[in-house]
Amino acid sequence: MWDYIIIGAGSAGCVLANRLSEDPRNRVLLIEAGGSADALRFKIPALGPLAAIGRKDSDWMLFTEPDPSRNNRVDRMPRGKVMGGSSAINGTIYVRGNRGDYDHWAQLGCTGWDYDSLLSSFKAIEGDRSGTSAVYGHEGPLHISQTRGAHPLAKVFIDAMGELGVRANSNYNGETQEGASLAHVNQRRGWRWSAARAFVDPIRSRKNLEIFTGCQARRIVIEEGRAVGIEIERGGEIRVERCQRELIVSASAYNSPKLLMLSGVGDPDQLAAHGIAVQAALPGVGRNLQEHPNCAIKAYVSVPTHNMEMGKVARLRHGARFGLMGAGPASYIFPAISFVSLRPESEYPDLQFHFGAFAADPTPQGPKMLDRPAITIQPNVNRSQSRGHVTLRSADPGAPPVIQHNMLESRYDLDTLMAGVKFARLLLRTAAFKPYFQGEHVPGPGVENDEALEAFVRANANPCYHASGSLKMGIDPLAVVDPRLRVRGVKGLRVVDSSIIPQVPSGNINAISMVIGAKGADMILQDNRG
Repeated sequence: MWDYIIIGAGSAGCVLANRLSEDPRNRVLLIEAGGSADALRFKIPALGPLAAIGRKDSDWMLFTEPDPSRNNRVDRMPRGKVMGGSSAINGTIYVRGNRGDYDHWAQLGCTGWDYDSLLSSFKAIEGDRSGTSAVYGHEGPLHISQTRGAHPLAKVFIDAMGELGVRANSNYNGETQEGASLAHVNQRRGWRWSAARAFVDPIRSRKNLEIFTGCQARRIVIEEGRAVGIEIERGGEIRVERCQRELIVSASAYNSPKLLMLSGVGDPDQLAAHGIAVQAALPGVGRNLQEHPNCAIKAYVSVPTHNMEMGKVARLRHGARFGLMGAGPASYIFPAISFVSLRPESEYPDLQFHFGAFAADPTPQGPKMLDRPAITIQPNVNRSQSRGHVTLRSADPGAPPVIQHNMLESRYDLDTLMAGVKFARLLLRTAAFKPYFQGEHVPGPGVENDEALEAFVRANANPCYHASGSLKMGIDPLAVVDPRLRVRGVKGLRVVDSSIIPQVPSGNINAISMVIGAKGADMILQDNRG
């Protein structure tokens, strides 16, 4: 019998495994459906998105239902199925979010989750040993650095932002988020530093920690209102692993609600539709699903960009540069970002912009790189207001969940994204970009009025792969977990991952997911002391 069982070795789960096993008296089991992250595609940053996504051995291969707010489009929603979860396949960009994000959580009733309370948790995981920013912690296991060897047009992007009133700000993870900068990344000398590398690899030898990979969680075993174990499938065998203290679900904003529903925790009507007995009636399970919608602007430029360097010789050259210096296009996808406030009433940035020195067209077979030098400027809505949901497809644990993202359901999100596209088009016409800009690829000259722009945005908006909120924390009737991340109505059960987020913060969510793991571990240890 284990003291703690953690379901999912993603960004939060890896932190939990590290912290809960520090005390040798705690017997900890970490369960991961995927395998190890030892292959190069999980270590070289650019290969995560390019070579790991779309593979059944490293990606959950999830797809959404048609989105009525975006012309009924269906999206692939990659999620890491490997040690480290999505931190092993993402773009490695490190963003904390801003004070307003987390103070808003506290205003919603999430006591202890305000900015000042979270700041020490951020600093505790951070290991900025290269002097990237004075705002970071320096002793933590997560290496942070500035993007190395960025394309020269990344600096042009920052200068162009300055022309439009958005100053350069390399401390965007400090008190003032607004500004443009080379992206800060969780990397060490250019190599990806995933949650698994930071928090699990150094402590694998602990005798009180065991890791099951290739292990599918089927359902939580609940007896007399208490979670006492997990039914798993591993190597063709189905069995139950039991715990005497707590079972912690850290399986992602898609798979965590799925697991709870398979276990009888959720909306009674939905559970009944699949013949699942109700263990805890929680209508909020799977609701409040959030994303950051984006819409890419692509333009032709007069200097070589990475989409023109896909041949064998160029790949060898960039590979050699990465191997020798840990720099160059193998170490990034978006080398520069910016946070921008466009609404006069906004206290904090409405939009985040990603800059990439490449451009591609979507095709049914995947992205197809343009055959001319080009760049991408991608605005995305920060604190989006649209909401979707996750439900069961069937009572079969092997069936993927039903994912319904209504990504532009809110007029606020649509209008904000349209404003972001307009701003990006202005950016291309600044003095900084003038020597390089050679015309828009998309939207293009045919999109000149708001009606045409709205049609363009609805037809081209995409997710940022920042899914969150489907098991939200709070005190209202639809809250699934309380501010100590305990599942309502079931003893010994917590959720500790991005699904507990009540309102998606401003920026990439990998950093806050790890902090949720760290803060969740503190709460678990405090509540089980003695």
